[in-house]
Parts: sequence; structure tokens; C-alpha cells
Amino acid sequence: MPIASKLPFVASLGLLALALVAGDCSSGGWSYGHGFVDDPHLFAVAFADSAYVTVGQDYTLANSADGEIFTRQSLDCCGSLHALTYGNGKWVAAGDQGVVYTSTDSANWFFQFLPTSRSMRGAAFGVGLYLLVGDDGRILTSANAGAWAVETSGTSLDLNGVVFAEGLFVAVGDDGTIRTSPDGEVWTARTSGIGDDLRGIGWGNDLFVAVGNAGRILTSPDGIAWTASSSGVADSLAEVAFGAGLFVVVGDFGTVLSSPDALTFTLRDPQTGKHLEGITFADGQFVVVGRNTVIRNSTDGISWF
Repeated sequence: MPIASKLPFVASLGLLALALVAGDCSSGGWSYGHGFVDDPHLFAVAFADSAYVTVGQDYTLANSADGEIFTRQSLDCCGSLHALTYGNGKWVAAGDQGVVYTSTDSANWFFQFLPTSRSMRGAAFGVGLYLLVGDDGRILTSANAGAWAVETSGTSLDLNGVVFAEGLFVAVGDDGTIRTSPDGEVWTARTSGIGDDLRGIGWGNDLFVAVGNAGRILTSPDGIAWTASSSGVADSLAEVAFGAGLFVVVGDFGTVLSSPDALTFTLRDPQTGKHLEGITFADGQFVVVGRNTVIRNSTDGISWF
């Protein structure tokens, strides 16, 4: 189904950049730093084409060359952005009210409405397709990030995250929902063995890892058969990434866990108690984003700044 409107928003790289303000808080309140003039919640982060991009609350979208200082782009619509992916030379960021932005350079973004009003929560690129998942089991695919098709997921539960690896899309969602597809169109239900919401999923070291509420961590070598791991925490876990020989999981109240095998996890200190929402590993470092413009970096997944 083609998009009815496509309006360009050209962001000024220099207009909104501010000097870094050290620290997360001060006696007078939040001192935002990291290039932000305000303190929006950040929900996802990714790296591609020599740029980090993060998205979040109130149509926040920002890019960075180093993963520490970000330049917020000028967007005029609408709600929050939750989902972010890159593929075939193009960024795709999606969120509330069926809104999606696309960019070829992480600086100039083009606004579209999807053929759904549901919020999009996760994004991935694979087999030549951009794929979005979201509320009420919505799944959308596009070969060009311009014309989008609505696929049948087989569930009305919210889908919160998706990854493509080993020739398979794997989507996770509420009540332990897991769906897989080799082509983004035909989806198969998988058994997670849990009833808690799954919020994020990643892949690394030949293993899919899904994380969610109540400290839930599940692993699978093929995306089909899943096994529970012990996180050692009860806090909600939001996202996972693999790098530097470690799986790193982030979640509520500043939770950061690391593990070489996704079986036994060690609690780390990210120097914040804020909810952490997104993580990526690229260019030799982990970058974590979260509530109130929290951004944390680590080269080894153990020590954070």
C-alpha cells in the first residue's frame, strides 16, 4: 500500500548542537549534556554509515559521530519514535501514530504516514526488506521504505522488538510472544515457555537472545526452540547487544548485565539509576541510551562512563 504523503524535513546540523555539560544532574536539576538542550527519553540507538542515531520521546531524533555528543535534528511531527534500523543505504525510524522517517545520511529526514495508526516498537532489515513491528501485532514491510505492506502476524498482542539474523526475522512481544519468518510475510508462532512480556531481542555469537519483564532472558540457536537463562535480577529488561565477546543487557533502574555465553550474567554499574532502553555495539564500543537523555559508553561492557 503506497504512502499518501511524503514531506521533507531538512535538519540543520549546526543549529541545535550545544556544548557538552558534564554529569547527569546538578543541585538545580538536570544538566542535560550530550548535545541536548532538553532531556527527552531515548528509546533506541543504532550505528551505520559512520554515524550513531538515537530516537525517543516527542519526535526526538539525533545523530553523532562518536556516540557521546549528539546533534538533535529538526523534526515537526509526531509523538515519540521507538524503532530504528538501517539497510541498503537508508535509515528508517518509526513510532507513534503510524509515523515513519527515512534518511540516506542521518541528517536530512523525510516524513511519511504508514498504512496504520498503531505505534511501531521495533525495526529490522533483512532479505532486502525494511520491517516494522508494533502494537496489536502489526507488522509492516517495504522494499524501498516508501510503499509499505501490512502483513499478517497471527497475533493481536503488542510486538516490541525484532531482529534479522541467520536468514530469519524473529519478533518478540507481550505475554511471551515469539514469531518467526524467513521472508517477513509468513509468520510462525514459537513457544517461549513464559507469560511475561518480552521487550527486546538481539543476536550474536550464533545465538538469539530475548529479554523482558521480571528479569526474563531467553536464548535460542535457531530462533525456534527457546531456553530460559538466569539473569539474577527481577527488574524489567529492555534490550540486548553483543560485542567485545560479551552479551550486554540493559533495563530499568540502571540495570546492566554482561555475559560471555548468555547463560550466567554479572551485574555492572553504568553510573546511573535511570531506566535504560536501547543499546548497540559498533565501532569498538557499546552505546546505551535511556530515560532523561541518559547516554552511557563502554569499550568492554564492564566499565561505563
